[in-house]
Amino acid sequence: MAGPEPTIMSKYRHLLDTAPDAIVVVRRDGRIALVNRQTETLFGWPREELVGQPLDMLVPQRFRATHHLHIERYFAAPSMRPMGSGMPLSGIRRDGSELPIEVSLSPVETEDGVLVSAAIRDMTERRRMETELRVNAERLSSAIEIMQDAFALFDGKDRLILCNSAYRGLIAESVPGVLVGRTLTEIFELWSKTFATDTATPPVPAWKAWLVDKAMAREAFGVQTTDGRSYRVSNARTLEGGTAQTLWNLTDAMQREEELRVARGAAEEGSRAKSDFLASMSHELRTPMNAILGFAQLLQRDRKEPPTIRQLERIDHILRGGEHLLRLIDDVLDLARIEAGGVSVSIEPISLPEVIAEAVAALTSAAARAGVRIDVQPSEGVLPLVAADRTRLIQILMNFGSNAVKYNRSGGAVVFAATLMGDTVRVSVVDTGMGIPLEKHAVLFQPFQRAGQETGPIEGTGIGLAITRRLAALTGATVGFRSVPGQGSTFWVDVPVKEGLVGSSGTEHGDAEQRAELAPRQVVLYVEDNPANVIFMRDLLESFGELILLTAGSAEQGVEMARARVPDVIIMDINLPGMSGFDALKILRRLPETKDVPVIALTAAASVRDRVLGEQAGFHRYLTKPIKVDELETCLAGLLSKT
Repeated sequence: MAGPEPTIMSKYRHLLDTAPDAIVVVRRDGRIALVNRQTETLFGWPREELVGQPLDMLVPQRFRATHHLHIERYFAAPSMRPMGSGMPLSGIRRDGSELPIEVSLSPVETEDGVLVSAAIRDMTERRRMETELRVNAERLSSAIEIMQDAFALFDGKDRLILCNSAYRGLIAESVPGVLVGRTLTEIFELWSKTFATDTATPPVPAWKAWLVDKAMAREAFGVQTTDGRSYRVSNARTLEGGTAQTLWNLTDAMQREEELRVARGAAEEGSRAKSDFLASMSHELRTPMNAILGFAQLLQRDRKEPPTIRQLERIDHILRGGEHLLRLIDDVLDLARIEAGGVSVSIEPISLPEVIAEAVAALTSAAARAGVRIDVQPSEGVLPLVAADRTRLIQILMNFGSNAVKYNRSGGAVVFAATLMGDTVRVSVVDTGMGIPLEKHAVLFQPFQRAGQETGPIEGTGIGLAITRRLAALTGATVGFRSVPGQGSTFWVDVPVKEGLVGSSGTEHGDAEQRAELAPRQVVLYVEDNPANVIFMRDLLESFGELILLTAGSAEQGVEMARARVPDVIIMDINLPGMSGFDALKILRRLPETKDVPVIALTAAASVRDRVLGEQAGFHRYLTKPIKVDELETCLAGLLSKT
């Protein structure tokens, strides 16, 4: 039954109702004298049903048998009262469900006697958060523990708070006890026994510097164990002023890096060996081809003993077969160089009309023999300069043009055109030939694919287009084509525009220099160690009339003869016994007698790299073997006419 409400409590009922926690006031007999509004909310009982009832009704059944003893002890003498602040307990709601609570007891002296005020706080949310924090801490601890890298956390006083098994395992043999609680300095002493100190990045100085001044020293450094393992130590400051330390095991990574370094060195050595082999093969193959094609050309042009028609036919077969073999040699070696990464490019501003004109001039003779007309379509407006490698771009256009002539029909046409397309210029080569079967389109740019003409009468290697696409990629250009069987094909290369530079819209190209009248008794010095090439040069220069040919079998001999006779022109081989042609040119340019004498390089070193080196060295022209008689005659005629 409800008893009278304590006088002091009735005065402060409104104040108690505003309290955030449930408040229950209990008499000495263990019955509830007063509750506030939060008590009704927390336990689900209305106030009138709680007041006067035993406090046990808010306690789970399993605690009721002994609960009255706690009340009796609390109402005993003050010295006998148990501490009653923040006791974790369980309460029971009206619906029978339990809830975790925290109870703070306070004795209250009133005119009605001693009462007990119990402040009750619902701990459900806190317990949930504590459980969640505990679970997250366990998860974090588990994640740290299974890390393959060693990890440790130190507090603001540099004492170890936690570490994983990888960290413990690194110094387990040196640790006589538990690691937790040890300082960074103590840990360092343990590390110094484990890690080597004679490596490129010894741990002792780096670690000591970090211990002395964590703000100024390196936050990461490398160490190596005495058994050869390598680690990277990283120290990061936490927001609380502690240290998070991680040791990454770099042993496998460094081993792989070393293996890659060795493999890269072997690959580079192999590439150099391959490049040397290709250069040697190019020279060795071109040297005999020079004699074959050179003497065949001389026989064809012999004015003293003109060949018969039958002999001319056979000479023509020799020249065609030799030229085909030379193209095959060049294509195979070019493809091998590209695949070996031995092709260098030099990007510079290029005038497309000039490049097109040069390619057309080189194709004119072959087109005339095939009965094919070559035209250059005028461009619309002024074309900008493009960014390209001149030699490689001409090679691409020559390849397209050569195919357009070979696979054309008698009386057909080949048209070169250049069109501005945004930030690129497309150079197209259009032919009126047989076209390419549709089933061959997908493999056309692959090596040794000849668009169905593998067994046909037209000569070819099937390598040219593969080389063309790879050269275009090296220079930042792209290639493509379209073809209709029976109607013809269009091949193109898109070359990036060189920003800010404008070229020319013209398509004219100059004719070859005409042979001038030569002054009598002019002197040409030929430096060559191959006797067959010397004989060939003597026969070739007979057509120049009163001309003196001096020969030298080595560069050293050639330099001495040049100083003594000061020739009008010097023709120099590159690969000579002893001093090379490049070294000889340097000496000739330093001598006052020969510094202005034009020097023509005539060599079997025919790679693009060789040509670039020749141009940079200062040769007047860099001609390659097998010799093209017309090209050499025109070059000599131009130089001799000036002297």
